Amino acid sequence: MLKELYVENFGLIEQSTIHFLPGFNVLTGETGAGKSLIVDALGLIIGGRGSQDFIRSGADKLVLQGTFEGSFSQDLKNLLLEAGFSWEDDTLIIMRELARSGKNTCRINCRTVPLSFMKEVGKKLVNIHGQHEHVSLLEEETQLLLLDHYGGQEVLSWKEKAGAAYARIKDLRRQKEKWQAKTAGAAQKEDDLKFLMAEIEQADLTLGEDEQLEKERKMLQHSEKISMDSKMAYEKLYGGREKGAGDLINESVQLFQEIALLDEQAAGIFEKLNDLNFTLEDLVREIADYAGNVYSNPERLDEIELRLLLINKLKKKYGATIQDILTYYREAEEELAALAEEETDFKEIDASLHQAEESYQHICSHLSQLRHEAGQALSQAVTEELHQLHMKSAQFSVFVTEADDGRTGKDKVAFLVSPNVGEEMKPVIKIASGGELSRIMLGLKVILSQLDQIPTLIFDEIDSGLGEKQFIMWRKS
Repeated sequence: MLKELYVENFGLIEQSTIHFLPGFNVLTGETGAGKSLIVDALGLIIGGRGSQDFIRSGADKLVLQGTFEGSFSQDLKNLLLEAGFSWEDDTLIIMRELARSGKNTCRINCRTVPLSFMKEVGKKLVNIHGQHEHVSLLEEETQLLLLDHYGGQEVLSWKEKAGAAYARIKDLRRQKEKWQAKTAGAAQKEDDLKFLMAEIEQADLTLGEDEQLEKERKMLQHSEKISMDSKMAYEKLYGGREKGAGDLINESVQLFQEIALLDEQAAGIFEKLNDLNFTLEDLVREIADYAGNVYSNPERLDEIELRLLLINKLKKKYGATIQDILTYYREAEEELAALAEEETDFKEIDASLHQAEESYQHICSHLSQLRHEAGQALSQAVTEELHQLHMKSAQFSVFVTEADDGRTGKDKVAFLVSPNVGEEMKPVIKIASGGELSRIMLGLKVILSQLDQIPTLIFDEIDSGLGEKQFIMWRKS
């Protein structure tokens, strides 16, 4: 797929064009011949990090250009089509310029593009493998990624499901913890609300009740005086042993009645006195009724005192007036309902969490089964590849064991190897021989590279320990 690489003013290279043939290409040379510069140049073309230090001494800028031809992957075509590129032919020219001024220019088929887009395109065109990757390949996390990649789309799909299920569990646990923190002491709060509501309910308050009771208490407290004074007022108006005001007014009415017969002008006074006499008679009867109803009732007074004592106690706790107390009751009722609703929400969260955990366990179980199957296939494939790399007695094994819950499931992976007959299986990281380690890493890369849709693979000195150092460019057909 990589047909031509043009390099200008890059490091020690003033100007050079390298042509590649379909299939397998090898570049060899002495140390310092510039093999690594070629790899670095290609790395910049596919979006690697640039630096002015790469510019050749005395030059203002460097120019790199890669020409790719052939049948591109559908993923790459989709990426380019979405960006507005057309497909008149199967050629892709990627160019990058770095100037000492700091200007960084990226072009694809003569069209300027952002560096980030060039990097996305580059990922689908070229994959560079170097000998320094040995260290990362020995890590358990990387080995798990390699196994999942080898397992194919089914493993990756279930791994994605495990990640989504794990994220769901984490989210629900956060919700549960947040609810628990928010409602800490909720049970006590609920009991307190129920207690005060029962206390107010039992009081059976009515609006204005306290004012009415205060008036009645005042009357009962002074009932004796009220009775005596009202009777005295009755006697002063109605009369008793002596004439009262009523008797005197009645006499005045009779006098003016006679005067009115003699003088018409006195008729008006007579009428007024007569009306006053009738009014007074009504008033005297009303006073008599009032005085007759005034009574002393110590038991009723005690009841009122106790009732007012209860009301005042509630006022101190819940509000200055009966209206405030009743408002407090309604607010407590609403808060209690809210607590009940939150309790329902918590039960729903807890049920959802339980369901999510069960789903996660099911997904992880199936994912583990798929990984075991993929591990057996990968073990056999790498073992066969090692036999071709002059390790005739070597045995390679992928060991899948249970691990703690995580986004990638509940598995951890270890690559084990027995270099010779009779030797026990040991983690690859414990293989002492650099040559053996290089063979194992090369075998893994050969097997895993067959899964990539990336058309161009570059191996930079990964055969260290196998023989003479070389730079291999393996181009898929």
